[in-house]
Amino acid sequence: MNGFTKLIMLISTLVLMIGGGFSFYLTYQGYQPVAPINTSEDGIAIDGFDAVAYHTAGTAQKGVANFQVTWAGSIWYFTSLENRQFFSANPEKYVPQFGGYDPFGMAMNGAAQPATPELWAIKDGRLYLFYSGKTRTFWQENALENLKKANIQWNRIKQQILYKAEMEKGR
Repeated sequence: MNGFTKLIMLISTLVLMIGGGFSFYLTYQGYQPVAPINTSEDGIAIDGFDAVAYHTAGTAQKGVANFQVTWAGSIWYFTSLENRQFFSANPEKYVPQFGGYDPFGMAMNGAAQPATPELWAIKDGRLYLFYSGKTRTFWQENALENLKKANIQWNRIKQQILYKAEMEKGR
């Protein structure tokens, strides 16, 4: 074996090792469980917007710290005591679907893309928050099929969250 062949084999081996390690890293990163609710670093859900106001007032309204409740490990802000009470009585009715992550990203590849609370829609009494106007448009173009896909992906993510919680209990 001459020097040139050895050099080519060495380079090939390095490319395979680096490429394989990088691909493992990307795969591992893609399957990291996310938080069940899209929250800020200080634990506030949906950027402090009032989840009830979307349903009752038909607008995106920023809540205040004076009217808050902790639910599902997140702090939820409301614009009024009445909205806080509505939420406390039936949170599942008001929380955004897919934990407040963009439903189109969820449908396409299970991406937990944080949504923008000002970009929203209510369909069949359920709140959806979107990352951008484009993802909202794409979602609405084929909402039924997108909803099926997003539910499959969200169920997978919730299973990962539960698995991670169980593993941490066992430590």
